[in-house]
Amino acid sequence: MSDESKAGVGRQPVGDEPVEFEDIVRETSPHIRAYIAGMGVPRHDVDDVAQDVYVELYRFFDRVPADVPMKQWLKGIARNLCLNYFRRTSRRSRLQREALLELLLRAEPECGIATAEGPIRRALDTCFEKLPQESRKLLALKYEQELPSQTIAERLSSTSEAIRVALFRVRNALKECISRRLASESPA
Repeated sequence: MSDESKAGVGRQPVGDEPVEFEDIVRETSPHIRAYIAGMGVPRHDVDDVAQDVYVELYRFFDRVPADVPMKQWLKGIARNLCLNYFRRTSRRSRLQREALLELLLRAEPECGIATAEGPIRRALDTCFEKLPQESRKLLALKYEQELPSQTIAERLSSTSEAIRVALFRVRNALKECISRRLASESPA
């Protein structure tokens, strides 16, 4: 299918004029970018995820049902791509945490300080206490009670996606707080 024929397939919202792909991007981009940011994707990655949304739209433009609003279709694509993004970054983040822990364990035995009592633990405790009560409750349900996101969502009358996004944001806030505290405590 050529680019010209692909651009107008299945989308005829006003009269007989087909909607061009570029018009869809121009009209929906601010909404889709805001939706992606609202899902918890960091600002520096929102454009990349949004670009992937429109690449998927372009690839499967001829499969978009005529009776489905374009924004709704794009939000579905964005939601799936955001979930993929979180899966990728969570694996990367887990590997980074494991590497950091390994470095700390190698460095601290000479000092005789256990990690559970060292500067990282103090920073974590301080940062945890600064979190809002709802965030601390969420972390307790996830890590102390070891509940899956779906169960937490049911208890809090929410969705599992919202719980995963909230946990992602809380973990990021903790990570940033701990980093700031450790940086302020380290000798220059």
